[in-house]
Amino acid sequence: MYSSTKLCWLVFVTRVALVVTHEGDRLSSSVRLLIDTIRSNIDSLKEKLESEGSMCIDNNNAKTPGNTVTGAVYTRWGKTTCPENETELVYNGFTANSHSKHGGGAPNFLCLPMEPVWADFDDSSSSIGGFLHGTEYQDGSRASRLIGENFDNQNAPCAVCQSIRHKNTLMIPGRASCFGTWSKEYTGYLMTGHYKYAASHEFICVDAKPEAVMGQEANVNGALLYFVETRCDTLPCPPYVNGREVPCVVCTN
Repeated sequence: MYSSTKLCWLVFVTRVALVVTHEGDRLSSSVRLLIDTIRSNIDSLKEKLESEGSMCIDNNNAKTPGNTVTGAVYTRWGKTTCPENETELVYNGFTANSHSKHGGGAPNFLCLPMEPVWADFDDSSSSIGGFLHGTEYQDGSRASRLIGENFDNQNAPCAVCQSIRHKNTLMIPGRASCFGTWSKEYTGYLMTGHYKYAASHEFICVDAKPEAVMGQEANVNGALLYFVETRCDTLPCPPYVNGREVPCVVCTN
């Protein structure tokens, strides 16, 4: 059976042969027979390459056989780096959200880059509109038990990552492993804001071995992150357990 590299080589030879045939009638009958034979097989070779998901270099196309970036993009909350499993760092930065006590704030966490590029701006402070705040880890005593680190009141970083091989990404709450053929990017704990505070925050998967932003240890209480527990009033228990911290995993496929 031909490898993708050999198939690409055959395609290349065929293209050269097709060019040569236009250079004149000085070719021997044996060479012409070889060219005609290769030409007759070019369609089947292309079909085989396509079925294997491989590509040959074509004119100015920079793609190489079997190495196409499909580009699943996800945020790794709590880290400044991407997993070492065929991923690339797009950028890293600071986890940000609305203030935990602002009821009109947005619910989604953002990964603000460490090197912003500004458009037009007005630096005079306003009392209206939306505001972004850094995000602090909370519940340090529980963090010490679960992850071995007490990052209480320290700010959370983030990293935006791109998978080299996979095109789909999925965060699964309640599991520390992926389903079926999905590949694990990282595992962590489900976190969000405090249920009694005015702001409504989304659930995010914070890495099980998080980092903290150096120099941001002050307890200023902007956006906050807490562990998430299950409650058995309406959740089925089992399989869930009342009061247990919820794990999570980010998977690609």
